[in-house]
Amino acid sequence: MIKHIAVLSGKRGGYGAMKPLLNALDKDTEIKLSLILTDQHLNREFGNTHQEVEQDFTIAGLIDMNQKSSSELHRTEALGNCMTKMAILLDELRPDILVLYGDRGEVLSTAVAAVHLRIPIAHLQGGDLSGNIDEQMRHAITKLSHLHYPSTQESAERIISMGESPSRVKVVGDNHVDGIVAEAYTRPPKVRSVLNIGKDISPIIFLYHPETTRNRDVKDDTHQILKVVSEKKIRTIIVYPCSDAGYKDVISAFDAFRGEKQFSFHKNISAENFWGLLNIANLIVGNSSCGLIETPYFGIPAINVGKRQEGRACSSNVIHCEPVQKELNEALDQAMHDTNFRNTAKDAKKIFGDGLAWRRIYEDLKSLEITEDLFDKRFV
Repeated sequence: MIKHIAVLSGKRGGYGAMKPLLNALDKDTEIKLSLILTDQHLNREFGNTHQEVEQDFTIAGLIDMNQKSSSELHRTEALGNCMTKMAILLDELRPDILVLYGDRGEVLSTAVAAVHLRIPIAHLQGGDLSGNIDEQMRHAITKLSHLHYPSTQESAERIISMGESPSRVKVVGDNHVDGIVAEAYTRPPKVRSVLNIGKDISPIIFLYHPETTRNRDVKDDTHQILKVVSEKKIRTIIVYPCSDAGYKDVISAFDAFRGEKQFSFHKNISAENFWGLLNIANLIVGNSSCGLIETPYFGIPAINVGKRQEGRACSSNVIHCEPVQKELNEALDQAMHDTNFRNTAKDAKKIFGDGLAWRRIYEDLKSLEITEDLFDKRFV
């Protein structure tokens, strides 16, 4: 039986998604939980969110990747730092299994370190599609992992098509919706107070990350989107991007809009407050996966800009467009004023599960026996 489980978290959204599972593991007196934090959690540009996590759990290790800038070179160098430091920490911890979530570079670096230390990996959210470098990372992590907990049946089929044994794959749903279905989000009065949103106002949420597989002017794209949003004169909550190469270009585009009263800028919003924000929002615009995964559970429109999420499963509440003025205006007008579309968004199908992914993963890990067969992977 498994006695020691390590879990990695590298970003704010992933931590919020994992929290129900972390709580279950932490409360189990028969299991030792080792929670490792890295990347955005230790970066002051993203709010030093390790401090938030440390209020909830004991931390087994903090891995500072020492990312010097948002250049491609410095991001790559930081991922190398992550692998080296993570190998040392994992060798000290020696967990029975390592739980990895998602598709980012720090997750891949950790997976490479774990495999070389013969630490088995359970991977969550594998098999998804997207138009960013994350997809390449995600599929590489899949091939390094020993157990797979995908969000949907389609994702499970992709994992199997990559040569993974069906016996290693179990569809559980997406952890991002676990806390939402459990209604573990901040209620309207408090979230309005925390984020300074008027009583009867339904704000726009802006969350835009760099595109890393297209040769785009990220700063200009960000400016174009915010310019169109600005013209709507609606209270807008702007959330800082992730740590992908080019993130400083997104942030620098904010400077032209910092004087506008309807805009407020946030390095980090906790998962509970962010879900509470979605609960009162008019719509979300940008290219974050939360626009596709989480918004159907609140029945609000999502405008997905560009190719970062290209191919990812989504519901009927999502409008796709490019970061050009005409398309953005049309998308915003439809999302804000088309009654038929807003009704469609309200009733959008909830395709990412029933909110019990954490329980399925927890119970499966609890019953797992670590044997040599687990390590003996073959292309099926």
